[in-house]
Formats: sequence, C-alpha cells, structure tokens
Amino acid sequence: MGQSKKLKNLQSICKDKAKIIKATFSITNRTTSSIQIAILRATTRSAQSPPHDHHVSTLLSLGNTTRHSASACISAILHRLHHHHQPNVYVALKALLTLHYMITRGSFSLKEQPLLQPMSTMGFESLNLSRFMDNTDMQSREFAVWAQWYASFLESNLCTSTVLGCFLSSSKMEIEKKKEKLKFSLYMDLFKEIEALVSIIEEICKAPNSLNCQTNDIVYEVMRLVGEDYRIIQYHMMIRLTELSERLHNLKTNELTGLTRCLERLAGCKGRLTELFMNRKRNESFWELVSEVISKLMRLKKYGEMKSVTRKMIEYASESTELNKQLSATSRYFGLLPYGENNYWLTLTR
Repeated sequence: MGQSKKLKNLQSICKDKAKIIKATFSITNRTTSSIQIAILRATTRSAQSPPHDHHVSTLLSLGNTTRHSASACISAILHRLHHHHQPNVYVALKALLTLHYMITRGSFSLKEQPLLQPMSTMGFESLNLSRFMDNTDMQSREFAVWAQWYASFLESNLCTSTVLGCFLSSSKMEIEKKKEKLKFSLYMDLFKEIEALVSIIEEICKAPNSLNCQTNDIVYEVMRLVGEDYRIIQYHMMIRLTELSERLHNLKTNELTGLTRCLERLAGCKGRLTELFMNRKRNESFWELVSEVISKLMRLKKYGEMKSVTRKMIEYASESTELNKQLSATSRYFGLLPYGENNYWLTLTR
C-alpha cells in the first residue's frame, strides 16, 4: 500500500511538471500562461501542505492587474478544481484555499468576476463539490469530506456577501460606510441580512470532525481562514443587531417571532463554535448582545400578547354590553318580562 502511494505521488509530480512545461511554452497568451503556471504551482498534487505564500502572492499580483487577468485567474482556479481525470483531494483543497485567498485579499476587479456572482451562467454552481470523492485511501476520503464542506462554506460566503451588498472581507472603511446606510434600511432588509449571517454561521458549525486541524497543515489553514471570516461575520452581525434593537418597539408580533427564532438558531451555535475555535474567537461581548436582544424580544412579545388579550377582553365586554342593550330593547318591544325564581319569560298578555 505504501509503495503504491509513493508511485502515485511520483506520477502526480510528473503530471504537474508536464502541465507547467506545456503552459511555459504556450504562445497563445503570455499572461494566461503565467496565471496557469502560478496556479499549478500553488495546487500541486503531491504535497499535503497549503499553497506557499510566494505562489499566492504571485497569483494575486497577476490577477490584480486588469479585469481580463482577474477573469483568467478565477477561471483557471475553477478549471483546476473540476477538470482532472482522477480526482485528487489535495488539488481540490488547495484550489479552494487559493480561491479563498482571492476573495479575501484580491482587488475589486478580482472579487467582481462574474463566476463569483449568483446571476452568472455558472454562478455558485461552480463550487458544487457534493459528489466529490477521492478513494485513494482512508485519509484521502476524510480530506474529501473536508473539501465538500469547504466548497459549501465558500458558496455560503459569496451568497451572504450578495445579500449584504458587500464582501464579508471588505475593508473596515467599506464596512463603516455600510454601517451608516443601515440607519435608513427597512426592517425586512435588515432581517434578511441577519438571517443570511446566521445561515453562514450554521454552515461553519457543519465542519467535519474527522481530522485534527492541529496535526494537518492544510486543514489548519482552512480553519484559520474560516475563523477570520467568522470574526468579521460577528462584526457584521453586531452592527445590525445594534441598529435593530433600537427599532424593536415598532415591530409587529409576527416580525418579533421571526427575529426571535432566527436569533435562537444563532444562540444554538455557540457551543459548536467554541469547540471549533478552541475559545479563541468566541467574543463574549457578541454573545451578550445576542442574549440581550433575545431577552428584549421575549419581553416585547409577552407584552404584545398581554396587550392583545386585554384588547380582546375590552372588545368582548363592549360586545356584551351592546348585546344586553339590544335584548333589553327587544324585551320592551315584545312585552317580555322575566317572571318567577327561574326567570321564565312570560308575555304580559299571558
């Protein structure tokens, strides 16, 4: 088994070198061939470590120049992710990591590529790895599960960014500009954004348990990047909850109920998140704010229900008074009077 694995690694190295040589002597487009070479070097088949920083930096410098180079960069990464005769889990994970670097550290032209937008021809379907599997050995199968989840997380990252109107990894200045605009946002828009943020946090909680990120460099790098996104997600959530908490008194009962359920889903993620990030990114101030808003929502819901009951009782009493008046008028008109201990109704003529 060990010898066959070494042979496969050797074949993988030869395949990668052959592709690099082919791209080097390509005369179609020098920029495109340079991008292909950089991606091949960043996503080697054999090594079980994440892409080297200098390979990522080279790729970023190539992709950040023009819109054409940015498009070629994203297309080449997605092509590397999907188009290989024998699925290789290390290529898949490294391609996803490289794409994550492009999303977090890339220029505006890189982030705005159609392949990263939901309305394009491929849209987020380009990240669908639900059927991906590498059956080389047990470890490869375990890594394949991580690749499936990581692709799903990146898809959720892009979907959430679309709902927010800015990338999760936007600069602090861009987030502050968005924060000012939130003051003029409708409740439904804020609720959709909060729900999208809760959904991506739930996606983080689905991370596999099969491998220890402390002993696997590539898994450790995946969780490091996801952890950085989680920290930014918390900030996005906090500025929206702070804005919304000032408007809770104006919400209807069904709106209070919907928001309460959404935040209860979020609160249910705390234990798993603490386990995943080993207490490093739990941010107690964030969870205190979530708990505070939930408590406020519960009080408002209870007050609203009591107010509704009181209003119904007043309406019922008013209706009863009106009914008594109508009965009294009817009895006078027909000459009906109660008679005897059992209040039998008798007519005057009788």
